[in-house]
Amino acid sequence: MEQLYRKYRPPTFDEVRGNKTLVASLKKTIGTAHFYLLHGTRGCGKTTLARLIAQALAVDPFDLIEVDAASTRGIDASRQLKSGIYKHPISGTKKLYIIDECHRLTPEAQDVWLKVLEEPPAFAFFVFCTTDYNKVVPTIRSRATQFQVKPLNRRSMLDLLAWVDKAEGLGTPAEVLAAVCEQSAGVPREALVLLEQVQGLTVAEALELVERGTADAGVRDLCALMMRGGKWPDAAKILRALDDDAEGSRRAILGYMSSVAMSGSALNPKLTVLLEIFMDNLYDSGRAGLTCLVMKAMMVK
Repeated sequence: MEQLYRKYRPPTFDEVRGNKTLVASLKKTIGTAHFYLLHGTRGCGKTTLARLIAQALAVDPFDLIEVDAASTRGIDASRQLKSGIYKHPISGTKKLYIIDECHRLTPEAQDVWLKVLEEPPAFAFFVFCTTDYNKVVPTIRSRATQFQVKPLNRRSMLDLLAWVDKAEGLGTPAEVLAAVCEQSAGVPREALVLLEQVQGLTVAEALELVERGTADAGVRDLCALMMRGGKWPDAAKILRALDDDAEGSRRAILGYMSSVAMSGSALNPKLTVLLEIFMDNLYDSGRAGLTCLVMKAMMVK
């Protein structure tokens, strides 16, 4: 069976949930902008939007090139890709390159793209997607038409879950849908993966699975370390092992600590302070920003 998050990807811009202002602005740039930079939390629709851009440009599937920068991050791979950019489309009038997780490209590999992004051939378009904006070199960022893709708000997420649940005839209990909504932190892909996982379980089992699935072992260990006032080298080791989605890790920490707070019978003053630290939306994003938040949290007595 096709996974829900794939099955219910929006097929048009008009069916994208959330980010309405972004979508409206993006649609106005179709055909004029040649280079887009989509950034934000993983699982919120950056790749989907990139494919919708290709659709709006009427790019033939043969002329749509999708690249995972995590596996082609070196300078030689970028040079090889660049060598084909000036070749005319195979069967259409336009070609589009989607570079997913572009921050995984080495700085040298990113530099290879600079000239072509500044002066692309008339038929070539580019969408770079990233979960770590600050790792994209400033010279790349300055050339892009940029959009930040944000998680869904609670109302939009509940509407999405209820719609998918009804369309699939799942009959998921309301309290389970609410728990999936809260624990997915506005990330549609995570919510729909959780919705699949709770099928066939009792309400108690489903709620336990949802709570357990909100954070990986690294996030849980990091939260426990901050709560008990552990040593910084131990926290640094966990941080190094977390994936490159710093904003996703921050939200996972918030989600896990929130579930801990909700399960307690009394207020925990330290937990309250830690929640306030990680709810700071003014922090410098990226891995450095997350590290600063953890350092701040480790100093709380």
